Amino acid sequence: MYKRMLALTLVGLLSSCTSVVNTIVKEPINPDPTSTPIGSDINDMKMDTFIGVNIKKADPALKKAHINVHVYNAIVLLTGEVPTKELKVLAGDTARSFIGQRQVHNELQVRGNSSIVARTNDALISAKVATKLTFDKEIKSSNIEVTAEDSVVYLMGRVRRINGEKATAIASQTSGVRSVVKVFEYVD
Repeated sequence: MYKRMLALTLVGLLSSCTSVVNTIVKEPINPDPTSTPIGSDINDMKMDTFIGVNIKKADPALKKAHINVHVYNAIVLLTGEVPTKELKVLAGDTARSFIGQRQVHNELQVRGNSSIVARTNDALISAKVATKLTFDKEIKSSNIEVTAEDSVVYLMGRVRRINGEKATAIASQTSGVRSVVKVFEYVD
């Protein structure tokens, strides 16, 4: 009897959620188009890991290369350094072959691996840009991922064009930034 009452109560509560929200909200609900779909963060993290592993396994020389895989809403960005053009192409092709990715931006540089000093500098640049975006009242910084490689800032995310341009301007005016690459998915 107790379980039946609990089940009926839960059904009643769940079915009345729409009624409650309908009473509270005056206008139709339109989700924020810059938000990523529910669960996409988890899928992006898995895709990031799987693509990274697949790239390292594609060729023994890629295990020693400095490759960063960034994924935002199934859009893949490859940054870092590889020793040859052929390995750059292989890394990009490996990422493109992964089921579920929607697009791959291969920004790998053909040269030796960057130093720990350069990587530390890139981390500081990323932090400075991300902090500036966080404190800008017009930009929803949670929709923008910032990464830097060799003092080049890469901006990824789902944004309105005006916010993407503003984020780009903020990043380009940050000390230490050599250039900015936009990897945005525009919603307007």
